[in-house]
Amino acid sequence: MATVSIKKGYLEIVNTLGSADAIVEKALRKYLIDTCVERIENSKRKIAELEKKYDSSYADFIKILSNEERLKGLEKISQDWEGDVIEWEYWEKELEEWKMRLEDILMKS
Repeated sequence: MATVSIKKGYLEIVNTLGSADAIVEKALRKYLIDTCVERIENSKRKIAELEKKYDSSYADFIKILSNEERLKGLEKISQDWEGDVIEWEYWEKELEEWKMRLEDILMKS
């Protein structure tokens, strides 16, 4: 168990509400859930922007990269498609990572 410092004024109020440990744990859990949801929503927004730009899902976009003719079409959409591939992969991984973290938090309840 870790030790957490709480301002004396806060601690006095917390003690009137119940166990400081339970309240801090509940508050931390809520904060972590909120943060995971924010990260998931942000990742989804970034992915949606790329899906709109290329009118494609990430999986279909990767398939395009292996087709020479379709790859030439990408260059007409964006000269920076290679940078977009890297960014897209990042946001896909970020989304999955935060989903797993959220699921882990929710399962431990």
